[in-house]
Amino acid sequence: MRVLLDQVRPFTLRFFGAKLDGVRLCADDLDWSYGDGVPVFGSAQDLLLLTYGRKLPPGHLRGEASDRYVAA
Repeated sequence: MRVLLDQVRPFTLRFFGAKLDGVRLCADDLDWSYGDGVPVFGSAQDLLLLTYGRKLPPGHLRGEASDRYVAA
């Protein structure tokens, strides 16, 4: 996970259509974070999925902006 997360860049976010403006991703299980803004907490695996433009099932993320990333 760490190797993949360390490769997250603005270009990769745009490529995969990840909308992370105003959000800081913070991993619960690794010393890793990315971005600036309101913190969204989750496992490294779940946050990696967000960087690839995926939505997650309810309950996988915590934080004020986490609802933006929940699958309907």
